[in-house]
Amino acid sequence: MASSIPLWTAFVILLVQPILIFSQPLVDRATVFDSASQVKQQYDYVVVGGGTAGLTVANRLTQDPSLSVLVIEYGPLDKLEPEVLVPGLPPPKAYSRNYVSVPQPGLLNKPQPVYSAAVVGGGTVINGMFFNRGSAADYDGWETLGNPGWGWSGLLPYFKKSENFTPPPPELAEYPISSDLGPHGTKGPVGSSFPQYQYPILKLFYKAWNSIGVPSNPQPNGGRAVDAFYSTLSLTAWNQSRCSAATAYYRPIERKRPNFHLLTLHSVTKVVIDKRKKRATGVQFLPQNATQTGHPPSVRAKHEVIIAAGAPRSPQILQLSGVGPRKLLSRFGIDVIEDLPGVGYNFQDQPAMFAGVTYDYSKYPAPSPGLYFSNQTWVDLQLKIYYENRTGPDTQAYLSGTTVAFLSLRRLTGDYQKIIASAKKADLAKALPAGADKTLLEGYKAQQAAILTDYKSPDAAVHELAFGGGETVPLVVLKPLSRGSILINSSKPLADPVFDYGTFQHPVDIQVAVAMYKKFRQFVAAEPWKAVGMTETTPGPSVEGDAAIEAAIRNITQSTWSHPVGTCAMLPRKYGGVVDPQLRVYGVDALSVVDASVMPTIPASHTSSTVYAVAEKAADIIKARRRKG
Repeated sequence: MASSIPLWTAFVILLVQPILIFSQPLVDRATVFDSASQVKQQYDYVVVGGGTAGLTVANRLTQDPSLSVLVIEYGPLDKLEPEVLVPGLPPPKAYSRNYVSVPQPGLLNKPQPVYSAAVVGGGTVINGMFFNRGSAADYDGWETLGNPGWGWSGLLPYFKKSENFTPPPPELAEYPISSDLGPHGTKGPVGSSFPQYQYPILKLFYKAWNSIGVPSNPQPNGGRAVDAFYSTLSLTAWNQSRCSAATAYYRPIERKRPNFHLLTLHSVTKVVIDKRKKRATGVQFLPQNATQTGHPPSVRAKHEVIIAAGAPRSPQILQLSGVGPRKLLSRFGIDVIEDLPGVGYNFQDQPAMFAGVTYDYSKYPAPSPGLYFSNQTWVDLQLKIYYENRTGPDTQAYLSGTTVAFLSLRRLTGDYQKIIASAKKADLAKALPAGADKTLLEGYKAQQAAILTDYKSPDAAVHELAFGGGETVPLVVLKPLSRGSILINSSKPLADPVFDYGTFQHPVDIQVAVAMYKKFRQFVAAEPWKAVGMTETTPGPSVEGDAAIEAAIRNITQSTWSHPVGTCAMLPRKYGGVVDPQLRVYGVDALSVVDASVMPTIPASHTSSTVYAVAEKAADIIKARRRKG
């Protein structure tokens, strides 16, 4: 009987019907494999990792039907589950691949989570969908560090190329959002738009910041990503569904390009390099559930091996392949093909502390996002509204949102000059991870000089306060000066590397964090919040004085905002670089890296849109290299 069909099933059918032509079982897909026996012996390009960057590059390369590309991805292709497509539902845990760091001295010796994705499309399938860019200064700093063409003007065309922007709907007319199309792309694959709903309390967010001297910024994607703003999400506007890299770059072509092959549920264990020619010739790989290596299957790459395994895994693959710090590789009996001290160093993420607030709920403008955890009847109703009308709270990303304040250091604190002076006096050699060589120290000095230029600027952010109307308020150090490492601890390819964030190892990062917490208190005390009785709960009003605040911060901070970058940095070799501005690995021909690991410094933003831009630019670079022969 029709009435026996679960309501949610009917709604899911409605949601996915327009794209069912791309969602047949794997056995019907001509280009998706899950067994090594299905893979050809040779491709023009082999891409290691089918995440955000890998799919972007593979899509663009296979626009030329004469070129064959194999993408090897550890995770599966998602099944278009409601939890993937509906922003307001929690993403499937099965698509995560998480680790634990070594204890962090800067965080009371507590180990920290290392989050990563294990699915075609990578983090864009399970992230918070926040889709913003850094300020122009963030990318101009990359160029200053020795990377011509990688500044704001060189990357903006690629931000646009990846983006399919839709202006805000009438429902958001009360919010500070510009409809200016100038900085945006409107013909790219990645949906970039706004949810059709916002919690009423968010109106007070902007009033509160404005009341303490922080203006609203209606156009944060034009090169000035500061102040209080309303961000785009990676959202398909017409049906208000998540737009992942798989949605944007793979599914539209999976049955149309026989030259694009995707091998899922396998991991690359090593790049095969001709030692005499010092040229990458292919890769070795194993199934996801392998328990021993034996004699792993391999595939040849005629033109190039392209590493896109993400900042947590790309350095491990290079190290296992004999490309990395000589002392590290020799310790585990790995033949050193190219001594590159920077592989696995320069690890960066954005430390996030989680402050708490509460309200006088008798005055709170209903509904509250807290209802997701206290009222299942309301939760079910919102999902029904979403499927019927594509509106309601489920158009907002799960445990995320669109409203943030990105503050410059001088907007954050009147002591910004003292903080900058303190950074200049820091002993950088002591702040680097163990084993870092002199080239990394020189690169660290150059990075700090570039970042301190941003610290002086009113147009570059150092701090994020995210607010979704709930009781947890993340406070994030966007431009940390601390550096960590990701290094192998074994020659066994199935062993996890050692993750060390180095959180708060540079003394200025904790100074910035203390200033952030003080600004948070100023924000909570702003006059507009009195209408709903907002008060601080964590760490709590009894925590007073810089020393007590610092101690509380070290207790409530985690090392990651899920934006790992930098472990195969695009820097000159004299600065500990791993790839050049053409993304070629130093010292090894036909080997490149194209993911977030190449970012020399982390931009003051969430990173998915920047990864798309980097990968779009990488694809053009690789195409040009091929044309030149």
